Amino acid sequence: MKKLIFPLVSVLIIGLVAAIQKPLKPASFYAQENNRYAFDLYQKITENTSGNIFLSPYSISSALAMTYAGADGITKEEMKKTMHFEDNTPDFHFGFGEYSRKLLSNAKGNVQLEIANRMWGEKMYKLQPDFVRLNAEAYHAPLAPIDFKGQPDASRVEINNWVAANTNDRITNLLPEGSITTDSRLVLTNAIFFKGDWLYQFKQKETKDRMFHISSKESKKTPFMHFTGGLDYFENAEYQMVRLPYVGEKQSMVLVLPKDANQLSEVEKQMNTQMFSPVFYGYRPEVILALPKFKMTLNLNLNKYLQDLGMKDAFSYGADFSKMSPANDLYISDVVHKAFIEIDEKGSEAAAATAVVMTIESISTKPKPKSFEFKADHPFLFYIIDNETR
Repeated sequence: MKKLIFPLVSVLIIGLVAAIQKPLKPASFYAQENNRYAFDLYQKITENTSGNIFLSPYSISSALAMTYAGADGITKEEMKKTMHFEDNTPDFHFGFGEYSRKLLSNAKGNVQLEIANRMWGEKMYKLQPDFVRLNAEAYHAPLAPIDFKGQPDASRVEINNWVAANTNDRITNLLPEGSITTDSRLVLTNAIFFKGDWLYQFKQKETKDRMFHISSKESKKTPFMHFTGGLDYFENAEYQMVRLPYVGEKQSMVLVLPKDANQLSEVEKQMNTQMFSPVFYGYRPEVILALPKFKMTLNLNLNKYLQDLGMKDAFSYGADFSKMSPANDLYISDVVHKAFIEIDEKGSEAAAATAVVMTIESISTKPKPKSFEFKADHPFLFYIIDNETR
């Protein structure tokens, strides 16, 4: 039996969902479970990766949640454990969809947040009607017929163009050449775009060049923005943490700065779903903040990291995606993710998209001073967070 490829690119369009029989869990539940997976994935990536890292765990989990709707057997159990999903039932998928709607609701009128989902299926390939219906209703991911067999590269370009259009052209060429073949059968896509202005903006006239210390042996002249004022703040023996709210105060960027410039990896290991709580408790001293302006785009193939976390069966020829296809001949060949971030005096802009490709087999308590200096002139961590769901 041949195993078919289906590519999954992530783009998510949110809207009203069908009524569910029993009450759904709150959005914060799905957010925290997603955070648990996010830290697991981040730790795996940093074990063997150096340099800048930026990704959207939400985009990745959205694309894989749509894929999970078609999984059964060992494949389902491994995906559930790795991604911190609940049982593969309509309640889970509608709950995850409501979580997405909550993020959009919190953003409305404050920041720009756009999320879009779509499935792209080989026009001659049969999918399970319940799988198609569940993704359409829960994730607002309609199925678009496409000619993978006859025009694989043109199909790839069409998907990439759709991703670019739904990320304000920040994510281009998500699926690289060769990622879609005549064996491709399904691509599930999630795209997310975020743009927010700081509640307390940096003054451009105060932006000045200073040295950013990449390591003990390497430094680079970088434009630094400056702000002094009341900000939510926390510190312990290992790191400082500060929260920068966006306009509307429904979303924030949280910065985590190791006190020792050489201890980033040690601080990374401490990060977990509860780490943000102290900067939401309202302790707001004067903070003297220096933050570099930066822009980056990062491509990630997530296959190895997901397999190392325990999601192995989905990538094998024996994968069980019987709830996706009556032929049960699909497996994941690639999970591709691309993310963009830009931070300046006015605010920040971010975008991300994820693609999963499935293929056929062919081959502290002490007194605190009145003000704190937060000088981010060495490697640090940053997170864009929805305040309500965290």
